[in-house]
Amino acid sequence: MAHARGYAAAGGYELYAVADLIAQRREELAKQFHLKQQYATADELINDKSIEVASICLPNHLHAPVTIAALKAGKHVICESPPALTPGEVKRMGNAAEKAGKTLLFALQRRFGGCEQTARQAVEKGLVGEVYHVRAAWMRTRAIPSGTGWYTSLENAGGGAMADLGLHMLDVAWDLLGSPKPVSVFATCHNVLNPRSESKFEVEEAATALIRFEGDKSLELAASWAINQPPQQNGALCRVSRTKGALEVYSDAGAVLYRDFDATGKCRAIALKGPQMTHHGAMMRHFKQCMLGKSTPQISAHRAAILMDILKAIYRSAESGKSAGV
Repeated sequence: MAHARGYAAAGGYELYAVADLIAQRREELAKQFHLKQQYATADELINDKSIEVASICLPNHLHAPVTIAALKAGKHVICESPPALTPGEVKRMGNAAEKAGKTLLFALQRRFGGCEQTARQAVEKGLVGEVYHVRAAWMRTRAIPSGTGWYTSLENAGGGAMADLGLHMLDVAWDLLGSPKPVSVFATCHNVLNPRSESKFEVEEAATALIRFEGDKSLELAASWAINQPPQQNGALCRVSRTKGALEVYSDAGAVLYRDFDATGKCRAIALKGPQMTHHGAMMRHFKQCMLGKSTPQISAHRAAILMDILKAIYRSAESGKSAGV
C-alpha cells in the first residue's frame, strides 16, 4: 500500500496491477488505486510483459529470487528492506540488474523522510564541519510482529529488530557519516520480552551495536521491537556530532542545526526547512529519475551489500561476545 501511494504521489507512473495470495487484500488495493489487473502470484505479474516496473514487497527470504526473476523478465525493480538474507544474495541481485540493463533500488525509505533529507543537505553544504560520530536508534516500546508466520523465523527473516528497523537507521547514519569504510563491530542482542506463545521466535527483539569506520568515525546504533523504556523514548533518534556543530535529525521542529558552541556548551539552535516531497513519494520520484538515467540509485546493490555485511557482523559479534570485523 505504501509503495502504491508513493507511485501516485511521485507522478509519472501508471499503477496497473497487484499480486497477492490474499484475495481480499489485493482487491482492496485494486479498488483504491483503480488497477486493471490482479494476480494471485508474483510469477503471474512478472510474466505480464506490459508491466515495466515492479515493487517487491514480500517476506525477506523471497526478496532475492523474486527480484532476480523480475529483472530477468526485463522489469525495473524496487525491493523492500532488508535487501536479502545475505550479502551474497544482494550481489547476485545487482549482477542480474546489470546484465538486464535495468534499475534496481532497495527501499530503505527512511532516508527519504523530510528530516533525513534536510539533515543530509546540511551535511553536504558543510554547515557544521566534519562529521565524526553519530548516535542513531529506532526503539519501539512494544511492536513485536505477530501472526505473520515469518517475521520471527530466522530462516525466513534473517534477523529481528536490527534487520527490520536498525538497518534503516544504519543506512541513514552511515550516509550522514559520509559512508566511510566499516572496520569492526561490537554488539549485543536481547530476547527477554517476546511472547512465548509464538511457535517460532528465533530472532532478537532488541539489539545495540558500536560500529567503527575508517578515519576514526563511529556509530552507536540501537533498535528494538520491545523494550521497557520511558514512553517518550518510543520512536527514532539520530544525533550527528561534527567538528563545528551538531545536528538533531528528529525533533518537534524537524531537523535542527546547533552551531556556535561556547566554552560552557551553550549554542545557537537553527530549525532547518524541509523539502516538499518526502517519504515514499520522494523515493519513487528518485526511482523514476534513476530509470530515466538522470540519477543513480542512492541504495544500490553495492551499498546494500555493505549494509548487509555490517548487519551480519553485528550478529556475529552478538553471538561470540567479541568484536567482529566487517
